[in-house]
Amino acid sequence: MQMTGAEMAAATGGTWHGGCPDVVQWIQTDSRDFQQGSVFLALRGEHFDGHAFALNVAERASALVGDSQGISAWTSLSVPVLEVTDTLQAWGDLAHLWRKTCSKTQFFGITGSYGKTTVRTMLVHLLRGLGWRVHSTDANLNNRIGVPWTLLHTPQDADVAVVECGISEQGEMQHLADVLSPDVVVMTGITAAHAEGLGGVQGVVQEKAKLLHALPEHGWCALGDGVAEALRDADEVGVVACEMPVHVAAVLQGTQVRFSLGEVHATLKLPLPAAHWAHNMGLVLSVVASWYAQRGLAEDLPAWVDVLASWQPVSGRLTPLAGIHGSVILDDAYNANPVSMQAALVTLRAMQGRTLAVLGDMKELGEDAEDLHASLDIHGVDQVYVVGAHMQALHRQQPHTQWFATTEKFLAWLETHRCILKPQTTLLVKGSRSMRLDQVVECLRDKEQDYAV
Repeated sequence: MQMTGAEMAAATGGTWHGGCPDVVQWIQTDSRDFQQGSVFLALRGEHFDGHAFALNVAERASALVGDSQGISAWTSLSVPVLEVTDTLQAWGDLAHLWRKTCSKTQFFGITGSYGKTTVRTMLVHLLRGLGWRVHSTDANLNNRIGVPWTLLHTPQDADVAVVECGISEQGEMQHLADVLSPDVVVMTGITAAHAEGLGGVQGVVQEKAKLLHALPEHGWCALGDGVAEALRDADEVGVVACEMPVHVAAVLQGTQVRFSLGEVHATLKLPLPAAHWAHNMGLVLSVVASWYAQRGLAEDLPAWVDVLASWQPVSGRLTPLAGIHGSVILDDAYNANPVSMQAALVTLRAMQGRTLAVLGDMKELGEDAEDLHASLDIHGVDQVYVVGAHMQALHRQQPHTQWFATTEKFLAWLETHRCILKPQTTLLVKGSRSMRLDQVVECLRDKEQDYAV
């Protein structure tokens, strides 16, 4: 990354004090492991203020960026300071500035209520396997801090940048859309996830659609199952101006998936009997087929499917692990919403042998939270343990389940009931991240080995 001090001021509407750097090689927001010669940008949040850490890095920084209130404590420093109105906005403005210099890179924005990370990792795995230079979101850096970080790390010689966009409050997607300016948008699916902060399901749709509004004239979008209908229901028809030119159908038979592109067919074996993975792969193959068609490149479905066959799930997202006593644990404790919870249960039911589930609260569902928990379909699972206040609604609906008020109480119960796991047993562990059900996984996994079904 490289930009001038003058470009930084123009992009942010800021004012330099104490000089203006000729060239800036890097911008950091974390004072830990600060690199000599970088610019330090002080972010301000509800529970932190980066301005307080500027003193720790000032002697190693080429410049500092802060807001009017924060820089009042920097008067004794002899380093150039860029004063801006809002440092979080400036962080995005600078990332957008760099994004515009990556003129040879196609920027893919991935959003949706579920499946974002899975679809992102599948798409990145496929494109890299086909020889493209791909930059991508790392881990869960998909918010107003993470998206700019991803853009600022994008090499100018990248063919594709795959950027995940996650939101939980109104207004966030507009900021992400302004920063990213996507060439392509992939919207995976719509559900009540984060409905509490977005004004219900219709609010979720309208907020997500702002990324589609950011598409340029040459841009296009790929929509997962049910998204087009959700957009129409929310009066967002106008943004769906493009249809996928190629349809890819996925038919699941156990772990075998058959894909079709016109008259060409190809088959792969999934790591798990997860129908939703098959549909995600179909969406990803559609994206690549459309991208290739727009570039005038030859389609090769068998080669694409061959690359996808080696994809593996991200840790904490339906990851098969070795459990104690010869069992299998499906670690899906990273997050949860009604659609992903039901998909995980469908996968669990397709596993051989005895099946168990530990299900934790799904957060931020708004006023429908109780009904959404109570309506989960758990039939066909041999034993279900439910954890959290919202999951009590499912327990009332399905009294054969065993309810625990907190994860801590379930862990205490497990101390004398680890015998629930045995050979030919599969345990699904899933809930919102704040439920900390990863502690259950850690308690019951076989730490001597990893496991892949």
